[in-house]
Amino acid sequence: MNSSLPFTCLTLLLLGGCSLEPTYQRPDAPIDQQWPANTKGAVADPKLAFQEDWHTFITDPRLRQVIDLALENNRGLRQYAASVEESRAESDGAHASLFPSIGINTYAGRSKIPPLVRTQGGGVSSGSLDNTFQATAGFTSYELDLFGRLRSQRNAADARFEASEADYQTARLGLIGEVASTWLTLKANQTLLNLAQSTYQSQQHYGDLLRSSYNAGSTARIDVHQGDAMTNTAAVQVNTYRMKVAQNLNALRVLVGQPVPDQLLPVGDLGKTLATADVPSGLPSSLIQRRPDIMSAEALLRASNADIGAARSAYFPTLSLTGALGSLSGDFSKLLTGPAQFWQLAAAGSMTLIDGGQRRAVVDASHARYDANTAAYEGTVQNAFREAADALNARQEMLAQVAAQQRLVGDYQEAWRQSRLRFEAGLDSYFSTMDAQRSLFAAQQEYLNLELAREVNQIDLYKALGGGWTPPKLNVADAK
Repeated sequence: MNSSLPFTCLTLLLLGGCSLEPTYQRPDAPIDQQWPANTKGAVADPKLAFQEDWHTFITDPRLRQVIDLALENNRGLRQYAASVEESRAESDGAHASLFPSIGINTYAGRSKIPPLVRTQGGGVSSGSLDNTFQATAGFTSYELDLFGRLRSQRNAADARFEASEADYQTARLGLIGEVASTWLTLKANQTLLNLAQSTYQSQQHYGDLLRSSYNAGSTARIDVHQGDAMTNTAAVQVNTYRMKVAQNLNALRVLVGQPVPDQLLPVGDLGKTLATADVPSGLPSSLIQRRPDIMSAEALLRASNADIGAARSAYFPTLSLTGALGSLSGDFSKLLTGPAQFWQLAAAGSMTLIDGGQRRAVVDASHARYDANTAAYEGTVQNAFREAADALNARQEMLAQVAAQQRLVGDYQEAWRQSRLRFEAGLDSYFSTMDAQRSLFAAQQEYLNLELAREVNQIDLYKALGGGWTPPKLNVADAK
């Protein structure tokens, strides 16, 4: 074998050091460096304010277990996981294209030459039997990446793989939020159902008293019908909330991917204990850069940047190598001896001269995709900033609303208590007492709706910031 072969191969391989891929620069985020003036934030250290582990954010142990079940069984999340594996395989394939594919071929044949056939030496054969044995190891059409086409394709595949991983994290984050919101909505409707049933029983009780009074001749018939109307109205509320509870259970079952065990369903009244950690006093706007959808948008931007390099390389020639090392003999016993060995190495180059503008169109298209992905990245950042700012602003207003509504419920509770006492003492009418109860029920409904909105708002803020925060009391050791 020629001793200069390895040196020749190494020299050719080292030629692949040029790349036509543009240097990537992250676009400036088109957002403010702090939250709007009507939003509290921008006073906390990012490393102290952010906590990726959702278990820190979800404080209710039942809800934690439900989310764990959903992360394991949700079919939509499984689809994203499969897409990640597909992108991983494509990335591995792009990496493999940088290396030659080496294979082994073997051949064994026996042939007969008929008599009186002119041979290559100019004679005439008398007929014979010939054996051929061959074993070859080598590679074919291995492209030397002289201008970085394969490396750009590899970089693009890696970036798309990162984008698919970020898309999975976005779906995972969304699933956590959706399960938590549905579970809390179920808890709110369970509480409202209990209130509706209590109101119905009370209306029915006082309605029976009114009917007894009518039978005794001390109440008009129209009053009985008005009392029945109030009782039936309360019965409709009971049926409405019973239906909503069933719908929430169905939605939760789909999200979790299986029936939710009874021991993991909500217990107690909404508003008694919070299922999520409260927001710290200050959150910097830089936290949104950790959102997985922003990471995905930037990864796709880097992929389109790499595509430009791959498209540019079409203007330059390609060089492919073919190499083989093996043995050829007519006698199998001599196949592995020195005289039977052979090798070959060949290089083939090609370059397109005229293509009617096809290469130019591909390059232009890659630049256009880069511009589109740049706009998509900037739009994603802007939307993330808006979602987080809206959630922070809504939280401020909701805290005041919940407090005011809680005071209003207390006022209506006292009004209903006094109205009952006056009715039982004969100082107030039945309808005055029932109006007080209806007003209390309406105030309680609004309070629970505000409590639900407040907790859902915290979930929205958790998602808007890309994964949550650490409550201040857990940061003392870190701060030191």
